[in-house]
Amino acid sequence: MIAGASGSGKTQLIRKMSQPPHDPFTLKVLKHLDCDPNQRLKRSTVERMQRLMNPANFKKQKTRKLKYCLLLHIDLTSINHHSNLKLLRQISTRAKRLDIITLYTSPKEWRQRIFDRLHTDNEPSMRAALIALSGKLSSNLSNFLYHREYKKWLKVIQGYNIQTNCIANTFEQSLLKSIPPS
Repeated sequence: MIAGASGSGKTQLIRKMSQPPHDPFTLKVLKHLDCDPNQRLKRSTVERMQRLMNPANFKKQKTRKLKYCLLLHIDLTSINHHSNLKLLRQISTRAKRLDIITLYTSPKEWRQRIFDRLHTDNEPSMRAALIALSGKLSSNLSNFLYHREYKKWLKVIQGYNIQTNCIANTFEQSLLKSIPPS
């Protein structure tokens, strides 16, 4: 599972992890998770996994082929985040192993990335845009709202049976011990 706010680098990291050869940072993340860098990794979404795990689809060939490590993308600032968490709960009860990578970057750096993505083909989620735009009124308010999304996420995943959990900053290419305070 790769989770983070819109614009935190989830798609970029998923691409790097699913297409060898891996750069040094990607290898560091895979090693931290005790994953074989040569293992075949496939990308998916929580919604697609839910469809595949539906008992009505068990006999379909695509469902039977699920022998790979799947990289699931969770946007902490998505409008659908709450419903995605429900789907994730169901998926996690059937997974053989669950590793979570939470991507984090400083609120200031994150806001700039969101502003850069406004009105482009790669627009951020509406919720992310609102959190970032609140920084125009007050950076403290924006920082609070941004960190609140991470606090909620870290609280939710405490209830999961996680094999390995790590927090990474893909922009600084570093692993963090925890989310820095707001």
